[in-house]
Amino acid sequence: MTDSPSVSPELRRLGLLREFKLRVIRKGAENASPFTERIVTTHADRSRIDVEGLHREVRDNIALQIAAVRDHQRSQVVLLSGEAGAGKSHILRHFAQPTVAEEHGYIFVGGSNDWKVSEFQPCLLDWMIAALTAPAPSEEHLLLARVRAIGFRAIGQLLENRTALKRCTAKRRRRFLGLLGGRRASYETIEKLTKERNPEVFELLDFTKFGEEVCSRFLAEPSNPVHRYALRVLLTYLFPDAGETGLGTRDRVLNWFRRRPDGGYWVKRFGVSDDLDRRYAVADAIKLLIHLFSPDLSRRLSVDGDEHRPFVFLFVFDQAEGRDELFDSFEDWNHFFAHLSELYNTLPNVLVLFTMTLGLRNELHPKMERQFKDRIRKDERFVLRQPTPDEIQTLYRARLAGWLSDDLLQQGLYTNLPEADQYLPFDADKVVAIAGTQSVRAALEALDPAFREALGVHVIEPLYDFEYVVHEQQELIEKQSEWDYTSEHLDETWELIEPLTDALAAEYGGVRLQNSEEVIVDTLPLLKFTFLDPAIPSSWVCVYLARFGKHYNAHIARCAELLKGKRYARYSVWMLRAREMSQDFPKPDQMFGRLIPPDTVARLWAAKHLLDKRAEYEKNDTWADAWKVIRDEIKRCYLGELFAHARDRVNAIKGGALADDPAGSEQVPT
Repeated sequence: MTDSPSVSPELRRLGLLREFKLRVIRKGAENASPFTERIVTTHADRSRIDVEGLHREVRDNIALQIAAVRDHQRSQVVLLSGEAGAGKSHILRHFAQPTVAEEHGYIFVGGSNDWKVSEFQPCLLDWMIAALTAPAPSEEHLLLARVRAIGFRAIGQLLENRTALKRCTAKRRRRFLGLLGGRRASYETIEKLTKERNPEVFELLDFTKFGEEVCSRFLAEPSNPVHRYALRVLLTYLFPDAGETGLGTRDRVLNWFRRRPDGGYWVKRFGVSDDLDRRYAVADAIKLLIHLFSPDLSRRLSVDGDEHRPFVFLFVFDQAEGRDELFDSFEDWNHFFAHLSELYNTLPNVLVLFTMTLGLRNELHPKMERQFKDRIRKDERFVLRQPTPDEIQTLYRARLAGWLSDDLLQQGLYTNLPEADQYLPFDADKVVAIAGTQSVRAALEALDPAFREALGVHVIEPLYDFEYVVHEQQELIEKQSEWDYTSEHLDETWELIEPLTDALAAEYGGVRLQNSEEVIVDTLPLLKFTFLDPAIPSSWVCVYLARFGKHYNAHIARCAELLKGKRYARYSVWMLRAREMSQDFPKPDQMFGRLIPPDTVARLWAAKHLLDKRAEYEKNDTWADAWKVIRDEIKRCYLGELFAHARDRVNAIKGGALADDPAGSEQVPT
């Protein structure tokens, strides 16, 4: 279906509803409805945001805090609070978007909650390395760009002092008359390559001496041994081993910061070893990385035509779905707060953003240390309120558009509908009524089943409608045992076939289901069906239909008693069970065992759904298609065999095959 102006809005609506049903039943679909995904995390898809305007005031206030940290070089802490499901993690995901981070000049640092308080600093360092080397360590990334800027700026300063430059310039080896000698690259060559920003210039430098110059010129604490060693590790980005493309060196750099074994590589490279396992070393590495993007160093790196932007580090800690398990005691929270205090007290360009439910905030805030409590005032600017009706409606439309985003044609059909029609399969007021006045997550939880149920009610096309109901029944099947799910099968079977008596008679040679009744045999309910050719009342046959549960041996014997004293040609018992029955039947010629697994029962239930919608299918001239689906499902399962069995028995009696049977004079059972 194209988005042509000639296509009526009603046809567009029906086309989209068909697409909705297809998406729900599509095998392998990650989201069965637009509202399935209700809990977000900081490491979820950063590009998918429900509604940019949702909690916009809170988002704007956080952006102002980021700007204040950058402009005033004073770190800050923001406590984002709200009821469970209010949208705290949703806001964090907004700030996790690379485009938003670029706009506001920060580096988003966050990860999962799978860590303990004692692991705070190592986890934070790992998150920082992941953030600084995004999108991938093998590609161009922010940390590599900053180290490269430091390297070129250092050469620029050395060019102002020829003596210092000569000291850092490597001798290039050559052989002359059998003797080894060497000469240094010329000043002009180094100057030319530096102006061109050509990384080949670093090949002309002595790594050790150049590294010493860089540490002395650009470290905030030049005497700090961890800072000096870590910066030299980073400088190997510019001085990869001979024969390497640089990718191998990059992996080694990351492994050092992540405290992984290096096989003695750094001892061979530097002549000395240092790692981050000793006390305070991880904290020093964190401080160094933050310093590399500080306002002070960014100013020192910047020259006319080559500006380098400072960045705020946005450290995010999300309480969502697991934080309660992470911090089991108030003492753990105290340690957490102590770590946060160290960050914002010692570093100039850090904004700490962490979330809490209102209940936990109200419990912990009075117990916090005075200094920390004052820093994270219970600021109402960062408390999430419940969404307004307009926001709920916008959220609904955004979820539908996002659900269709993998098909631009369908998404275009949807977004080009008038806004009043973009609440399929509801209207705007119904969406608000379903969501109620509750949190975003609770609203999505209410919309999910309502959306799926409403799709089931809407008539589109018989085959789509049938498959949709079958799909929806799978969730119920998974929640129930096969015995529970099939427990009402006899009643559901009667509700399906009773309205179709005439149609089934025409399908099975005029043999009609004339009568039915419920029979109780030793607490076991059965259906008793009587079939005949209405033109020959004496052609009747009787079929008992029983459904067995988990235990069935005793019921088989009781059902066999139904045949005592009766002519077997006219009577039979059909025994149904969700699993195979292992016991042989006492009268195999007249007692039949058949399977009714949950999938079969679900398909018959879906056929009954089509029957219930008969008036609507007749109205849109698709009842013939619906009847074909119903008929095929009846024939496919044991019911088709049962009707064929009754037809053959009735025809045998009509044909005189049982004329000598005295039971032929029996009256039709009632």
